[in-house]
Amino acid sequence: MDRILQKLLSQFLGRLMNRAIDTGISYAARRGKDPADMTDEDRAQARSGQDLTKKARKISRASRKLF
Repeated sequence: MDRILQKLLSQFLGRLMNRAIDTGISYAARRGKDPADMTDEDRAQARSGQDLTKKARKISRASRKLF
């Protein structure tokens, strides 16, 4: 019973951390600006920053699988 609770808690905390990290990355990519107040250049720069973090995550996952 203890192992089941521990596994569930660990999955929940993992998902919570992933969501918090994603939220922080988008906030940093927008530089704290409200999406409605952003110019087209700001949106493009934020999008490129988010794309870069997606690539970094994929590389990180791939390296964990290899090693």
